[in-house]
Amino acid sequence: MRRRLCIQVTRLGTRGRTQQLLAPYTGTFTSRQFLRFQSSDIRIRSTSDAETSKLRPFAIERVGGRECRISWSEESGSPGVRKEWQDIASALPESGEIAVPTNTWTGRTMSWLGQMFLPTNFPHSVHRSYVPFHVLQFFETTLATITSVLCNQALLTSVGVSAEGSIFGAVAVQWIIKDGAGEVAKLFFIRRFSPYFDSHPKTFTLFGEVLGCLGSGLQIATLLIAPSPGNFLICAAGGNIFKLVGNAIWFTTHIKFIRYFSEQGNTGDVAAKDESQASIAQLVGYASGISLLTFSHTPAYLYSIFFLAVPIHLTMTAYMMRVATFELLTLPRISGLAQEYVTRGELPSLEELDKADRIGLFGEFYKEKGDRWLTLAPRVGEVLKGGDDLEPEQWRVCAEVFKHDRYMLFPQESHQGRTLSVFFHPDASSDDMLRSIFHAALVRDALQGQPSSIAVDAPTSPVVLQSTLAKTHQHAESNFTSFKETLEARGWRTDELCFADHGHRVTWTHGD
Repeated sequence: MRRRLCIQVTRLGTRGRTQQLLAPYTGTFTSRQFLRFQSSDIRIRSTSDAETSKLRPFAIERVGGRECRISWSEESGSPGVRKEWQDIASALPESGEIAVPTNTWTGRTMSWLGQMFLPTNFPHSVHRSYVPFHVLQFFETTLATITSVLCNQALLTSVGVSAEGSIFGAVAVQWIIKDGAGEVAKLFFIRRFSPYFDSHPKTFTLFGEVLGCLGSGLQIATLLIAPSPGNFLICAAGGNIFKLVGNAIWFTTHIKFIRYFSEQGNTGDVAAKDESQASIAQLVGYASGISLLTFSHTPAYLYSIFFLAVPIHLTMTAYMMRVATFELLTLPRISGLAQEYVTRGELPSLEELDKADRIGLFGEFYKEKGDRWLTLAPRVGEVLKGGDDLEPEQWRVCAEVFKHDRYMLFPQESHQGRTLSVFFHPDASSDDMLRSIFHAALVRDALQGQPSSIAVDAPTSPVVLQSTLAKTHQHAESNFTSFKETLEARGWRTDELCFADHGHRVTWTHGD
C-alpha cells in the first residue's frame, strides 16, 4: 500500500531571475555556442534557418521536463506565434556555460515518462530524499511481489489446483496476468488524471468507488460464461482494471483527507487509527459475506445482493464527501472569495459560502459557467491564439509590469466577459499564487468598471492596459497581507491552493 503526500510548491529565493533564465536564448552567440533548433510551428509555415535564427523568444514555457520557446511570427499577413521545443539544458546560465539544446525523440520520450512517473515540477517540488527513498522502494516492492507470486502458487497447489501444463495455463499465472493488466491501466490513468486529484479529490473519490463497483460486477460475470482460461482473463482482468484504478484513486485522495483531519500534526496516528477502523469493517464484511454465501452460490442470487449493496455503497460515499467539510481553497472558491473581498471588503466562512449555495458540487465546480473567469497556469499557446494583432503589444505590456514578479496576468475578452489567465514563473510559491489571484480579482473589477477605489476606464489601448495593471499592482502589494490574514481569520487554509496544476511554468522577457 503506497501513498503519495500532497506536494506544496517550494519557494526559492530567486526573485527577478527572468533575464538569467533567458540568457542562453537571447544573447549573442559565438560559433562554438551556436544553437540549432528543431521546431514545430503553430499557425505559421516553415521558415529558413536564417529566418529562424532571427526569432527571439518572448516566453519560455516548461512542460513535462522540456522547454518550449515561443516567439512572434515575423511573416507579414500571418499573425501568430511560433513554438520551438527543446530538451532543458543541463548547464545553468549563472555558471557561464551554454549547453547545446536538443529536440530529440529521447527527450520527448523521457518527458512523456516523467509525466507518468514523477511528480509535477520534479525535482523542485519534492524533498531531497525523494529519489533515494523511491529507488529503494521500487526494489522493495519488486521483491515483495516475487514472494507474493510464489505464495499464491503454493496456496493454490495446496488446495488441489494443478500447476502442471503450459505456463500460461497455470492458475497462478492467470491470476498474475489479471493483476498485471490492472497495473498497466492504472499507469495510464494516473498519468492523465493525477493533477485533478488535488483539485477535485472528493469527486474523484466518488468516481473511484463507481469504478470499483463496476469491476466487481464484471468479475461476478465469470460465473455466467463457459469456464476457460481466456474467458476467465476477459472478465477477471477487465474487472480488476476497474478495481485497481478505483483503489489507486481512493488511496491517493484519502491520504489528503488524513492530512486535513490531523489538526495537531498527528498525521501518522490518525492514519494508523484509520487502518484499524478499516480492519474491523473488513472483518465484519468478511463475516457477513460468508454468511450470505451459506444460502446460495447462484449467479442470480449473487447479482441480487450486488445490485442491492451497490446503491447503498455509493450513497454512503457521496454523504462521506459531503460531511468532510475541509476549508480548502479550490479554484471556484478562491476566485469567488477574491472577488467578494475586492468588491465588498468582506469574506464569508465555509459555512456561509455553502449556505449561500454559490459554489458547485463539493466546492470543486463552478455553479454557473459565467463564474469561470480565472485560469491558472495555462499553456501559452492556449491563451495566445495569434489571431489578434494587439496580442504582441498586450504581452509586452504585461511582461513589463510583472518583470519583477513570479506571476504574470494576461487579461482577455471572451464570450463569458472579461477573463484572466495567470502564468507562473518556475520559482512561484504558494504565496505568489495566492497573490496572483487577489491581483487578478482587482484587475477584473477595474476593467469591468465596477465601483472600486481603483477603478479605471475599460482598456482600449496598451497604454490604458498598462495603467490598469500598474495601479492594481500597487494595490495588490499593499493589501495582499490583509487579504490573506482575513482568509485565515475566517478559517480558510492558505497553505495550499487546490487546482489542477499540470506543471506549466513560464519565463518572460521585458524591455530592460
